[in-house]
Amino acid sequence: CGRCAGDLERVPLPICYSCGRSRIHCVCGRGHDRFAAAFASPFYYLGQAKNAVLRMKFRNEPETAQVFGAQMASFARRVYDGVAFDLVTFVPMTDAERKRRGFNQSELLALHTAQMLSLPCEDVLCKIYETARQHDLSRRMRSGNVLGVFDVHAPDVVRDKRILLCDDVCTSGTTLSECAKMLCLYGAREVFCLSATVSFPYAQVQKKG
Repeated sequence: CGRCAGDLERVPLPICYSCGRSRIHCVCGRGHDRFAAAFASPFYYLGQAKNAVLRMKFRNEPETAQVFGAQMASFARRVYDGVAFDLVTFVPMTDAERKRRGFNQSELLALHTAQMLSLPCEDVLCKIYETARQHDLSRRMRSGNVLGVFDVHAPDVVRDKRILLCDDVCTSGTTLSECAKMLCLYGAREVFCLSATVSFPYAQVQKKG
């Protein structure tokens, strides 16, 4: 709503394409991801944006994805200006995970983002088995938690395509990076990542508090 919109923690431009945070908040200190061409998010995972993601995922409010999708599309036009995407896709769930929640929030975000960008949204990735929640793990454990978890079930759709890969929250980037890796291994030309929110550096959260 209009009252909450003013409390959204937007990611100020310019951004660091290696982590998706504003350059003034970037603490990643890492080189370019081997498989993902870039990371971007319109909001930090703080305040009303965080509350909206949690409501969408755990309080059965999938309609929130429409609002996020419009913001994600608008942000993509700015930060990925000049990139000619062929399709939009999303981080998948296992069938059991999807059944428990009733929907895949990343798919809904991708659908609405694709609609705003006048692009096709394609279901090309699959999740082979369930994993622990990335948010509950240390940065060191996240990479191993998703290693070998994803596969591409529609290789002909991704081959030689420039893809926009969507998710709800980017923390360390390992989930998006692992999905981007599989897309590239199956012949995607480039993969650009776009999440609704990105975590704010913990040290700076403490400083703000």
